[in-house]
Amino acid sequence: MGTLQQGMSLCQNEVELGELLLSLNYLPSAGRLNVDVIRAKQLLQTDVSQGSDPFVKIQLVHGLKLVKTKKTSFLRGTIDPFYNESFSFKVPQEELENASLVFTVFGHNMKSSNDFIGRIVIGQYSSGPSESNHWRRMLNTHRTAVEQWHSLRSRAECDRVSPASLEVT
Repeated sequence: MGTLQQGMSLCQNEVELGELLLSLNYLPSAGRLNVDVIRAKQLLQTDVSQGSDPFVKIQLVHGLKLVKTKKTSFLRGTIDPFYNESFSFKVPQEELENASLVFTVFGHNMKSSNDFIGRIVIGQYSSGPSESNHWRRMLNTHRTAVEQWHSLRSRAECDRVSPASLEVT
């Protein structure tokens, strides 16, 4: 019984940070990894008095080297933002198996421009089974977008399980 409660508590902690809906696809002929940040929901509010203006930072890591960083716009005063923003990264097919995408959600507010909310890593150094599954499905269905929800994790958890998480800010 104690183990079940601990497991449920862990799941609840992850969900409390929020969730992120992402779509991935790879175009082998162009060597392009396309990422759609569609929406987030139930994000942890970092500033209760002023509200949070969340944005997502997407960082491409090859092996253990940060290659490229891109960001969504920040959306004012919501914990359930709709982004519908697309990003493309140049990744030759022979380098794809060594790539990881680090998605970090931050809150932008009057006190701080980068209040950490949560993170996931998808790719070579995925932060969990759900992220690994999304990456595998994308690799197996070139040219087809693969969409999936992900529960955000703490920075400490991502750093513990994913070396790619240690390479980004």
